[in-house]
Order: sequence, then structure tokens, then C-alpha cells
Amino acid sequence: MKQKIKKAAVLGAGVMGSTIAAHLANVGIPSFLLDIVPPELTDTEKKKGLTFQSPEVRNRFAISGKKRAQELSPAAFYLKDDAELLTIGNFEDHLSWVSQADWIIEVVLEDLNIKRELFKKLIPFIKEGTVISSNTSGISINKMCEGFSRDFAEMFLGTHFFNPPRYMKLLEIIPSHRPQKALWREWRTWARRF
Repeated sequence: MKQKIKKAAVLGAGVMGSTIAAHLANVGIPSFLLDIVPPELTDTEKKKGLTFQSPEVRNRFAISGKKRAQELSPAAFYLKDDAELLTIGNFEDHLSWVSQADWIIEVVLEDLNIKRELFKKLIPFIKEGTVISSNTSGISINKMCEGFSRDFAEMFLGTHFFNPPRYMKLLEIIPSHRPQKALWREWRTWARRF
């Protein structure tokens, strides 16, 4: 099996999610950077007359994640223009975008239930052959994919990036209990080049 990553989706625009998306852009991989819809408007948003229907509000966390990655020092992006490879959105309006991704990286809160609920929402949109991974460092990969289909489990693995991804040349690859052998061999080889 030869896996080619042409597009990725990073789910979670916090410090790790936004810098992982930036690092994917650094190697030329366009990525969707998605996060939750905020639970309430800020005072600034209210003063601007924005509502919960405003994209600026609905995409606030992804917008701020991308902006934070652009402003980091040392820089998260090789070139400032690489930031244009990130498309921002949110889980409620744009989760279907993952159907275009060859690799989906989950980087949400370190809470097993939150991660599993997000995976359940993803499943209808995942195309065949898409690799799904979690950036977790402390939750069992097997527990995350427990009860999901065999196809999901075979394409699921841990990809634990170290912070900051651009400068820490470490990527821990953790297989599930049912890794697809060809996929596992390929990802170990790919990680050495990343």
C-alpha cells in the first residue's frame, strides 16, 4: 500500500493543533484547521453586532489558532505565505470537509469521551483509505477505537508530535491493536522523513 498525503484535517486549533497544521503547511500539505463553535459571544463580538451565525464567531477558535501560529517566535511556519495552506472552520458547519482529507489528526482535549464522540461524528465523512490519528500522549489508542469498525481500527493510530512540532524532531507513532500491516510499515518509514 502506498499512502500519499495530499490534504489533511487537524481537529483542534489549540497550541498543538495549530502548530501541527502549520508544520503540515511547511511541507506543502494543505490542511483544514477545525475547532468547536464557541459557547457564547465575547463582549467585543457583541459590540461589533455579531451573532452566533457570524462566521467570525463560529470559527473563532480556529481563527485564533491560526493567528497564534502565525505570530509565534520562533516561527511555526517556514514562510509566512505557508499559512495560506490552512483553511479554517468549525466542527458543526465544516466537519464534512474531512471527506477530502487523506489524514485526519485529532488534537482535542485529553478526554477519552470527547475524543470518541468526535470520532463518531467523523465516521460518516471518512473516505476509504484515510488515516485517522490522535496526538494524545496519555490515552490508550486501543480504548479510543474500541467498539468502532474493524476498518476504522485498522486505519487508526497515535501520532504524538512533540512541542513545538517544527523544532522538536520527534514523532511518536503508536499502532492500534489492529494496525493494517502495510500502513504501519509505511508510516514508520514516512515518520523518519517528516
